Amino acid sequence: MEELGKSKSRNEAQEELEYYIKVNHLEAHDKLPSERELSELFNINRSTLRAAIIRMIDEGKLYKVTGSGNFVQEPKIVRNLNNLDSLTELVKGFGKEISSKVIHASVIEANKQIMKKLKLPLGTKVFQMLRVRLIDNEPFALETSFIEYQRFEGIDKYDFEEVSLYKTLKDVYGVDIVKGQEKLTLTYATEEEAELLSVTYESPLFFISGTAEDKEDRPVEYFRSVVRPDKMKFSSILVKKSQEEMQNG
Repeated sequence: MEELGKSKSRNEAQEELEYYIKVNHLEAHDKLPSERELSELFNINRSTLRAAIIRMIDEGKLYKVTGSGNFVQEPKIVRNLNNLDSLTELVKGFGKEISSKVIHASVIEANKQIMKKLKLPLGTKVFQMLRVRLIDNEPFALETSFIEYQRFEGIDKYDFEEVSLYKTLKDVYGVDIVKGQEKLTLTYATEEEAELLSVTYESPLFFISGTAEDKEDRPVEYFRSVVRPDKMKFSSILVKKSQEEMQNG
């Protein structure tokens, strides 16, 4: 029986670990027992257990402190790709505090890429802002926003470390963001991104780019963001189209 238990797979070892964390009510930053203790408790060989721990670290469920052991990772923020709620609303919904640090803000002339995304003439003035977003004072995303300046003249006077960008657009300028388009890919941290997000150089990051639009389909913001994958994950709802919908495109 013991040998049968020792032959458990990595998936089974991970299930044992996740169940142990749940039934023992371990919370973020609580320490797990040693690998030797867990191996004996679950009747699993050490190499299989270690492989399960490494996978859980990769998935953002655990983290390792050299010389101290393995700890429960803080749960990731889950963002639904079909949901247009602001990042502030999303994070607060998880019972956490979100804050911003403005790295750079200025009025510039639109280049070809910005012109195309915001549907503006080349050379139009736009407000550009680079912010680090923090959850409970820990950096998790780096956002760059581009907004037409003539339409939102004076927007550069607001302190976006203290006020919400989207709330300002709605309350001050009467423009409500109701829809948008975005793309999600993978990138690797530049030296600047690594420093601002407190990650290692060339570590993987989510890269999100897109536009936010008002009810008249007019682009309001073109944005680019890099997000730490250990702090946020993404979900979506899959809906199968009917035969009629597929025929109509």
